[in-house]
Amino acid sequence: MQFQKMDRHRHDSGKVAAIIYEADVDTFNFFFGNKPKASEKIAKLVAAGDNDLGYQQTYVVTNGENEIFGVMVYSTGGKGDKIRQLKVLFKNLNVIDSFKFIMIEILDNIFLSDLDVDDFYFAIIAVDEDSRGKGIGSFIIEEGIKLAREKGCKRAVLDVDMENEGALRFYKRLRFKKFNKKIISLFGWEKGVYNMEYLF
Repeated sequence: MQFQKMDRHRHDSGKVAAIIYEADVDTFNFFFGNKPKASEKIAKLVAAGDNDLGYQQTYVVTNGENEIFGVMVYSTGGKGDKIRQLKVLFKNLNVIDSFKFIMIEILDNIFLSDLDVDDFYFAIIAVDEDSRGKGIGSFIIEEGIKLAREKGCKRAVLDVDMENEGALRFYKRLRFKKFNKKIISLFGWEKGVYNMEYLF
């Protein structure tokens, strides 16, 4: 397996988008209806770059060819250029779809970890459905931690849905520890996440 920075001219944005979709199926289905529709929108943002899902922030796991088995999207602490990201949304998507991604961003800001400037954030870790159970998720984490160290980060951070006990066990096994939890309840609906960290 190889872990490499995404090259939008070599790596298929559509395949990357389909794997990204797997990281948050419920949210993407809520806003876009199904996998083909959601993946089409995500692929446009991956290929466009200069946004939270852009190719510049994306690494792929391949077999040395162009076949993609897993995806990591990351960011580092500090605030991104929100105006530039909005321009990318409205340039590449219609107004309604742009607002849907803005809503996803707002929801993410409620639940996701508060980051320090020297944090490395695993925004998305996702493995192709047909490639699960082969150690690709662990490989992504290990390579991501190496990248974080190279960038001089002090900790790696990720978020886990409280109901996802399998993922929680997986990250604990990789030495991530819970440092916060966030819960929101609205009219009987409740969602919560654990913010987890790996300290260097």
